[in-house]
Order: sequence, then structure tokens, then C-alpha cells
Amino acid sequence: MKDIRMNRGDTSGYDHIEFEEIKAKNGKAIGIIYMKKPPRNSIGSWLLDAIYDKMDQYEGDDSIGAIIIASRIRGVFSDGADRDELFGSWISGLVAEKNYERFRKAHEIFVEIENCKKPVLAAINGVTIGAGLELAMLCDLRIASDISFYSLPEAKPELGIIPGLGATQRLPRLVGVARAKEMLFLGKLIRADTALEWGLINQIVPHKDVLKHTIEIAKTLLERDARVLKEMKKCINYAMENDLQKGIEYEVRLFAEMMRLKLVGKGC
Repeated sequence: MKDIRMNRGDTSGYDHIEFEEIKAKNGKAIGIIYMKKPPRNSIGSWLLDAIYDKMDQYEGDDSIGAIIIASRIRGVFSDGADRDELFGSWISGLVAEKNYERFRKAHEIFVEIENCKKPVLAAINGVTIGAGLELAMLCDLRIASDISFYSLPEAKPELGIIPGLGATQRLPRLVGVARAKEMLFLGKLIRADTALEWGLINQIVPHKDVLKHTIEIAKTLLERDARVLKEMKKCINYAMENDLQKGIEYEVRLFAEMMRLKLVGKGC
């Protein structure tokens, strides 16, 4: 991943995450990143830097086959952006000077996480709002608690901004334009069953089983061909940014190259 951390040299964001590696039977491992920023895992630049830095380490570690983003805060994945940082005097001063570099870097970090070469899963254990939902949308698979709920409240007067980390772009691709507008314009809160019906999440499981079930899915991914998963992910992400014809051409190139390498490997 690129070295685009917003607070380079400052590792204090690590105070707000924990991590562990869980080995599967085949010797491969799952890297789990837990957010643990009381009271509700609000996402600021230091926490985001730490998540990004740890994902960068996991992406470069050949022993890690899949990554999970989870939470240590009971009943909360993340309640959105860190408002003290976002609306603080420091950021306000940068905005007044039309210095938007931090916002651009945050977007770049999100794109890098989205394009991680390894499968990334979200274990969603409850409240998922604003920037927390934007983070979850970066993941390849979202496994959710039956008590989880989701909203993007930025249009409400007390906030009065648009989402700043890609929701206006990624949400329509996941749930369709009409439903995205319903969530964004109305600040509509949707619960797990609706989120599943709309395609915002992949599976609902009992609250107590969210992490366990997500780990089991990650273990299944470890049994798949890692290179195939990586190339599939590249194709799918490419499709989200390009028209069908370009996507097919991209897929054909990757398919042909994989066939060539497979045949060379067999000595053909």
C-alpha cells in the first residue's frame, strides 16, 4: 500500500486498535483488526492511520490469507466520524485556507483499503453509522449481527454536510440509486433484515456469533486459491469503475495470463 498516512510518524492511533492472528488447519492465518476507541469507535485520522498501517502489514505478510475488521466495543461497529476532530479548530483552519489535503488523503486510504490484494471482511456487531458504514462498504464481505443497524445522517441539520468518505459513490453501486437516495436524503435508519434485502450486507447471524461466523467464512476463503481470489477482486473492482466492454477486455487479459501461467506450470 502507498505511504499516505495522514499523521506520518505518529503511531498514537494504535492505542485504539487491537489485533490478532488466527491460524487455520492449512497453516494460513487470518489477521483481525479490532477497533477499540471508546465510547463508540468514532473514526478520526489517527484511528484510520492505524487501521491502514496494520492492513498494510497484513497485506505484505505471506502467512496472512484474509483480513477481518471488527470491533471491541460492545454493540457498536462505529458511530461515524470523530466530530471533535472533524469540526475542531485545526481542521476548520485548514478548510478556511482551502487546504483539503487531509480529505484527499483519507479518500486515498479508503481506496487502498478497498483494493487490498487479500479478501477483507467486516464483522459488524451493531451500530454502523456514517463513516463507520463507509468503512464497512470497503470490505469484500459484510457479516452482520441481527441487532445491527445502519444510517447516513449527514443531511440532518445538526451535521449539514455530505458524506466525506465515499458513501455517495459506493452506496448506489451496492443498493441501487433509489435506495441510496432514500438513505442519504432522508438519513433513513435501516435494520439488518432490510440491509440484507438491499444488498448492503451479505449475511445476518445471531449477535453473539458475529465474529465466530466471520472467522469461519475467512477460513473457507483460506482454502481457496489465493491468486484466483486476488485476480477476481481486481476484476470486480475494475467493473465498478468502468463500462461493461472495458471490464470484459480486462477480464480476458487476466484470464489469458492466468491460463498461460497455468499451462507453463504444467510444462505444456
